[in-house]
Amino acid sequence: MDEAPPVWVDRVGFKATITESFTRQSKFTYGFVVEEIKTHDEDNNICTHGSRVLPSRALSMDGPPTTFSGTGVDRMAFLQANITRDNTEFVNGATIGDRYIFQLDQGLGIGSKNPFFNRHQLSVTKFINLNKKDKGAGKPPPAVLAIHGRYAGCVGDLPSYDAFAIGGPHSVRGYGMGELGASRNILEVATELRIPITVKNRQTQVYAFAEHGTDLGSSKDVKGNPTEFFRRAGHGSSYGLGVKLGTVRAEYATEF
Repeated sequence: MDEAPPVWVDRVGFKATITESFTRQSKFTYGFVVEEIKTHDEDNNICTHGSRVLPSRALSMDGPPTTFSGTGVDRMAFLQANITRDNTEFVNGATIGDRYIFQLDQGLGIGSKNPFFNRHQLSVTKFINLNKKDKGAGKPPPAVLAIHGRYAGCVGDLPSYDAFAIGGPHSVRGYGMGELGASRNILEVATELRIPITVKNRQTQVYAFAEHGTDLGSSKDVKGNPTEFFRRAGHGSSYGLGVKLGTVRAEYATEF
């Protein structure tokens, strides 16, 4: 892959939201967001296009535009809504149950070049109690199989800083943030097996995981096609092992 000098994205604005709790497990949050986005290079100058280092070590400045307006500065206003249904519970310290999250961002055509868009994301996670351990003080936590899926997409105007990045600690582990590409649509699937162990009379867990992410062929629909420009794959998978040490996770991941 080609080297890519970093572009820093600064956001400033305000967000006003209202949250309604339907039940203990379900809530609905909706609101209004206004923000200004600026993109900078490493010297803190306004950066209008991405760049890459050529084989000659010269810097190519003909990359994808960093903002929707093409000026390095965007202003926009949009509505945002989020529905969360969380049926998870703790069984002897392990999370068991289901969690569903749906988020919707609706552009209003207000701002730089009147951006109008609909961004949507659906995330589903299921934690399965494998050995049916019951709750109880002093009882060991159960072995857990976690299954996760996420779909996200955008219809309408899409600035590159809001494209869906594939790869990273919250996408496909083992890759850097956005190392696999930036896309208009994304599909991620993951599974993780968690096994409790006792070390010096303290409970912890070891786990194994496998993950996959793909742009569903939508990278070309991002303005300037940053995935192709920076020669990213657009998809990738990983698997690995890890151990939880208190609130810290130590992991080893392999890409394939």
